[in-house]
Amino acid sequence: MDLGRPLADLIPGPRGQLLATLAQLETPVTVRALARYAAVAPQTALNLVNDLADAGIVSAERAGSAQLISLNRAHLLAEPLISLARTRARLIQRLTGELAAWPHLAGAWLFGSAARGTGDRGSDVDLLLVADASTQTAQWAGATAQLADHVLSWTGNQAQLVEHTRSSFAQLVGSDNPMVAAVRAEGIALTPHSRSLLRRAA
Repeated sequence: MDLGRPLADLIPGPRGQLLATLAQLETPVTVRALARYAAVAPQTALNLVNDLADAGIVSAERAGSAQLISLNRAHLLAEPLISLARTRARLIQRLTGELAAWPHLAGAWLFGSAARGTGDRGSDVDLLLVADASTQTAQWAGATAQLADHVLSWTGNQAQLVEHTRSSFAQLVGSDNPMVAAVRAEGIALTPHSRSLLRRAA
């Protein structure tokens, strides 16, 4: 799955880019601004806006000499479009829900391109997992294998799991590891105690 632009997997090309942008915009914009945000040519954006307006998916209103464009959120297709645009948030919800059932998990983060929202079909889903004690038990191995299988099933992307114990994680934090810096800067905590674990390890 294109983790940065999930709508592109179903609606490739400029139309998908434009719809994904409209689904995320909270306020109306001009066609030129919409083209810039969606990274499509202005004339292409105008043609698509006219076509989508004919279908009622796009609303256009005059503001002086400008035309302001927005997604018609009352349209029956608006809700599934918005849901598709928020696919990464649903991935985070699923990860959080699955990890909540792990009995010996001290902390977990999504990091890397999936956390930034820049990943594509070839990107891994990077997960940092910190065990209370050991990562060498059969229970832990079974849980991580199942998690990797689920991520692949949910997204089509491979999971890249980085596994640590509390003690090895504390050493990692103390060594100013670049991965820890990335987790601090852009990581998404997936358990309630992950942030406090990072603070204590520091």
